[in-house]
Amino acid sequence: MKKKKIVILGGRGDGELIAWACRDVEGIEGYGWLNDHENKGTQIACLPVLGKISKGEINNLISDPEVLFITALQKVKQAQERLKKIKGMEIPPERYFSLIHPSAYVAPNVKVGYDTFIGFHVCIMANSIIGNHCSFRSSAHVGHDWVIKDGCFVGPNSSLLGRGVLGEGVHIGPNVSIRERVKIGEYAIVGMGSVVTKDVPAHTIAIGSPARIKE
Repeated sequence: MKKKKIVILGGRGDGELIAWACRDVEGIEGYGWLNDHENKGTQIACLPVLGKISKGEINNLISDPEVLFITALQKVKQAQERLKKIKGMEIPPERYFSLIHPSAYVAPNVKVGYDTFIGFHVCIMANSIIGNHCSFRSSAHVGHDWVIKDGCFVGPNSSLLGRGVLGEGVHIGPNVSIRERVKIGEYAIVGMGSVVTKDVPAHTIAIGSPARIKE
């Protein structure tokens, strides 16, 4: 069986984690990048830049049935803009790839959308629903019965206790703790090391222990 060729849309940071992780997952191989800031042929991590992020380049690659895409376009305070850009590429859902690192634990009944990266030593417990275009960094823990909507980022070593909701485009920084039954509104940001004990409104920034809304 031919290996699927993974093309990363984006650049360094999250993208480099994905590039190296491709080596650890059976049935796939890293193929290259589409990147707007590096010249064609430039090596990022272990893979070459194939071209810019454009519909023309994407359509050329889609003509190869073995090519699948994964995005690495997360950026704090630009989640809404980046998610709009991803959806504007009009890549068919079946041509996206969700990468779950072999060291991660994802309960058998968890539903994971397309174009999602679940990184090293992440744990996602039973009955959770994960949207599309999400990223979970190393050692993040997601408790049971979470609903995590499209475009969310969960930083390393963060812990989400049970039965919560992350709205679209939420950014959870590293080392954050979120108690059970909390809802984080869409495009909200929770700063690193914060302890969230109550709901966070949409389009706000919460920081501290306990977390408070930054005015």
